[in-house]
Amino acid sequence: MVKLKSYLMALILGIALAFASIVIVGYGAAISVSADLLNMLMPISAFLAFIVVDFFIIALPLALAFLLLAYATKFVFKSADNKFYLFLLAPLVLLQGYYLLQASAELNEIVSMLLRFLLLAICYYVIVRSHQPAKAWQTQSQ
Repeated sequence: MVKLKSYLMALILGIALAFASIVIVGYGAAISVSADLLNMLMPISAFLAFIVVDFFIIALPLALAFLLLAYATKFVFKSADNKFYLFLLAPLVLLQGYYLLQASAELNEIVSMLLRFLLLAICYYVIVRSHQPAKAWQTQSQ
């Protein structure tokens, strides 16, 4: 019963994170980027320039918001496990997946969304891995 309550709280916090991601994406889309910054990357590839800008303006703040919420819940819910963090991340991934389905068939939108998914997966791995005790220490102490 305790696990069910913590999973339900993770889902509620995940929905709040998904709503916060709308604000993060909105502010990220409203940020004006200097033409000098884009002109540095344009000779290499215009596609790369927009992907790099999207990574730093939208994907990184989304990942940081997830990590901040995950670390905050790590101290509140002592029994948090990988399912807990999965329920925390699921609404955000579903919302971003919905945006991916609604996106036109432009390659830069698809790659930027996949880059966000990759960054969120890395953050999920980091938070789950930091929560588990080291196995080498357990085998030495026994």
